[in-house]
Amino acid sequence: RAQALCPPPSAGRRTFRDSLGGNAQHTHPACAAPMARRRGRAAEASAQAAGAADGARGHGAGLEAGVATRTWKRGKDGQEDDDGQADRVHGWEDSKDISSFELCAVVKVSTVHATPNFAAPWKTSSQWSSVGSAFPIEGGRLLTNAHVIANAHLIHVRRSDGHKKFVAKVSSMCFESDLAVLEVEDDAFWHGLVPLTLEARLPRLQDEVAVVGFPDAPSGGEAVCITQGVVSRIDLHSYSWDSRLLVVQIDAAINPGNSGGPCVDGAGQVVGVAFQKGIDAGHDNIGYFIPAMIVLRFLECSSAGTFGFGAGGFRYSLLDNPSLCAWAGLPAGETGVLVDEVETLAPAKMLFEPSADIVLAIDGKSIGEDGTVSLLEEESDKERGTRGGDGGGRTGGCLRVPLDWMFRRRSPRESVRLQVLRHGVKGEIQLPLYRVAPLVPSDPLDGERLGTRPEYLLVGGLVFVPLTEPFLTEEYGRDWESCPSRLLYLAKHGKVEFEGQQAVLLSEVLACEFTQGYEVHKRRQVLRCDGQIVRSLSHLASLVLDCREQFLTFELAGDFLIALSRSGIDKATVEVADKNQIAATQHLLDRSGSNVATVGAGAAVGQVAAGTSASSGSGRATSAQKSVGEAQGSSSQLPKATLESKLLRRSPASGTEEEEEEEE
Repeated sequence: RAQALCPPPSAGRRTFRDSLGGNAQHTHPACAAPMARRRGRAAEASAQAAGAADGARGHGAGLEAGVATRTWKRGKDGQEDDDGQADRVHGWEDSKDISSFELCAVVKVSTVHATPNFAAPWKTSSQWSSVGSAFPIEGGRLLTNAHVIANAHLIHVRRSDGHKKFVAKVSSMCFESDLAVLEVEDDAFWHGLVPLTLEARLPRLQDEVAVVGFPDAPSGGEAVCITQGVVSRIDLHSYSWDSRLLVVQIDAAINPGNSGGPCVDGAGQVVGVAFQKGIDAGHDNIGYFIPAMIVLRFLECSSAGTFGFGAGGFRYSLLDNPSLCAWAGLPAGETGVLVDEVETLAPAKMLFEPSADIVLAIDGKSIGEDGTVSLLEEESDKERGTRGGDGGGRTGGCLRVPLDWMFRRRSPRESVRLQVLRHGVKGEIQLPLYRVAPLVPSDPLDGERLGTRPEYLLVGGLVFVPLTEPFLTEEYGRDWESCPSRLLYLAKHGKVEFEGQQAVLLSEVLACEFTQGYEVHKRRQVLRCDGQIVRSLSHLASLVLDCREQFLTFELAGDFLIALSRSGIDKATVEVADKNQIAATQHLLDRSGSNVATVGAGAAVGQVAAGTSASSGSGRATSAQKSVGEAQGSSSQLPKATLESKLLRRSPASGTEEEEEEEE
């Protein structure tokens, strides 16, 4: 488990908290020597600090008064530099001062939140406050974590070299990458503020980094704070909203309030954004930052107005069992993964043959029998080979990540080249990527681009909502895997069969004579309304609106039935809304255009105009699902097996090779 800064209770089933946490313990054998050097350097720094004159550099140096500065330099290991100072940091390329990356540019972010209630969507939680960090980037913008400003009602920012607070607004946000961009309209805030530079390359293992931010009182006080550590690991890891992307693990002390602050290398370049820490029992000093390559991808998406990370759209099995390899026809000396299942809406559905296709490589990178690929790009290997003579060895040949990273590193609009073995013949597939749209989403409002209010529909005393992870968190706590098995199965194994599909739930039965006796059916999925399959909450609203029968019926999971007299629905709905102070009897999201259909309590369900109600026979597709549909449409013209080298299937009764090629 990991914890992130200031989570709303709706952040999903994992446990998160304000920022990442502290002083990671290194267990990698190669780290022993650097740690010993750091301990020696720490003692030396303490002795020199005792005799330091002022230590404060002021605004121009980027440090507040009274904070001692430290020089980060590179010299030959164990030798002194030209100025007589012993080498402070091993492995740094140029003579740099820590203040050279404009420490004063780091900004304190104070946010007032009010989290939506997904179980009673017409309500919000009590307001609460949190503190985070941010820093300026090109274009007059501030970069921070999404969880720092999620569900924000008011955001204030303060420069580390100033005392005045400025109001900030959210420009763009993506929960999938846990990043957000803020804008400050007051020109006084930007005066003299220098944007920090992002370094796209990944750091190497054992590289030293500094984390800068504002740990909240009482853990850190009000002033800007700097901690130092080394890179411990680079791997795929779960982000706050259950997305799985690349992270860099460090052992620098990162405390509540550090989230959104920069992680800086010795050249003064920002290599990432601090955001999480490990909290499980037995985890000591494990912190994580988002690497700059993820940040740059987010900024590209932010400029284009599209968000998300690519997915292959298929599940696979490891071919590490000799019998399975023989059954699948994997030649000796080859490694890869066997395609098991393909998502219905994924472009891969038109390209793969499950249980027959073996993926050997992605974009030229061979897949190991453990389902991993080499992490580094070729250009990075060459670059690192010129530094220190290690040829990239500290991260190169020994550093591998799950093959999913080859999809996640690209946007849903792009494609990857797969080398595939099918029935003993090798070929290539150009696979379009798509954005995953789970049946039970962890981010149902798509990074608040659909607003900050959850969907609901009130019919008499029946409250219907789409099943989401925030709803499960609201009802069953952060460890919601203890919820009823029928809901857990939908959350874990539910499959999307068509665009816009939602699992609609009868979440609550409010006290009402009209719906009395149905309280025992709450928390059950709604399968049909008036005999028609319910595709989404908007679709259910349209079915209720269009009902002309004497009774309106709902078929629930477990073969339960609810029947309501159609003539009494409108009156009962208005009465329940008035008694429970519900301002609107429904709040539906039109995801195709991000429009919202809201109906006041004074208007009953049956009186809603068809043009206002979000009604669609197939439901409304989210922007993510819409992009999936477009991707699938673009690949629908491809044959079942589009391989650059023809995949021939020969049999004793087959015709000529040319005839087989034509048939394939």
